[in-house]
Amino acid sequence: MTFTRTIAALAVASLALASSPHRAQSQIGGVTHVDTVQAPSLRDNLIGDPDWRLATVYLPPSYSKNPKRRYPVVYLLHGFAADHRAFMKGAYQNLNVRISMDSLIKSGAIREMIVVTPNARDFFDGSFYANSVTTGNWEDFIVHDLVSYMDRKYRTIRNRTGRGLAGHSMGGFGTLRVGMKHPDVFSALYAMSPCCLGSAGPLTASDVRSWKTALGLTERSQFAKAGFIPNIYYALAAIYSPDPSRPPFFVDLPMKISGDSVVFDQSVTPRWAQNPLAMIPSHVASLKRMAIGFDAGRQDGFPDIPANVQRLDSMLTSLGVAHTAELYEGTHGSRIRSRFESKALPFFSKALH
Repeated sequence: MTFTRTIAALAVASLALASSPHRAQSQIGGVTHVDTVQAPSLRDNLIGDPDWRLATVYLPPSYSKNPKRRYPVVYLLHGFAADHRAFMKGAYQNLNVRISMDSLIKSGAIREMIVVTPNARDFFDGSFYANSVTTGNWEDFIVHDLVSYMDRKYRTIRNRTGRGLAGHSMGGFGTLRVGMKHPDVFSALYAMSPCCLGSAGPLTASDVRSWKTALGLTERSQFAKAGFIPNIYYALAAIYSPDPSRPPFFVDLPMKISGDSVVFDQSVTPRWAQNPLAMIPSHVASLKRMAIGFDAGRQDGFPDIPANVQRLDSMLTSLGVAHTAELYEGTHGSRIRSRFESKALPFFSKALH
């Protein structure tokens, strides 16, 4: 047989193998789409961000084959300075939601679910999923615009028992804050390394440098180069202390410079008191209706995160709110994939129905 005929024969054999029903079926998995979601809740925000958002949507393997079947939905919220691609593009230990979901579904470890990640990266690099006159009503976007869009377009389970809310870091903040306020929309919450849950502690030298940088910004063109931590300060100010009378950022920062020192601005700091931990006592009835899980790495570079996770665990225990909590060996981002695959997804697979 000539070389050309050999190659042709191998090509035909490969085509036949690939097109056989058994072979084709074994390779079919879930699919992802990037949708554009209209966001009336974000309209007329002072910072000038658009009133639409991209969202990555994962549909499980059987979605296209069972036109009458409905599926639970996990709304997965990304962290600060990330976007809707965060859990897809491999930045977290090569995490790709589609590959993880397909693998776990195939092994029988989890049930089929839809997973949705909206892009919540705004001018300040993160919305914290909260309502603000400055950045728009992000809580309303998640609870109303996004959920309604998903329920209209896809075959979702259209009640709270089929909806879960999860997130990492800023997304964990949003998960707890939005979730406890809307038990009529979501029935299960899982927060991974949730940030910014409590009030700030004593200022470190690094904190002082970051606050001085933040307080020195006077033009929007300076914002992107200010750095990760100063940007977070502005993002939090947009939800805790927005100020329509103070362009170009339309926020009041809770610190001020006094001589060579950075001190608390007592005219602003009381407005920062409604953090997620402070909200819990008034939302006990709502929390008791939900399945709740959260975790953090012991070696997190943001030491307030594991400390506040422990505080959250103690608070919920003392209030009689059922939950699971865990501190594990790891940093802020070192085990996102393993925690997502081994903890969060099985949690929702069991909790949603």
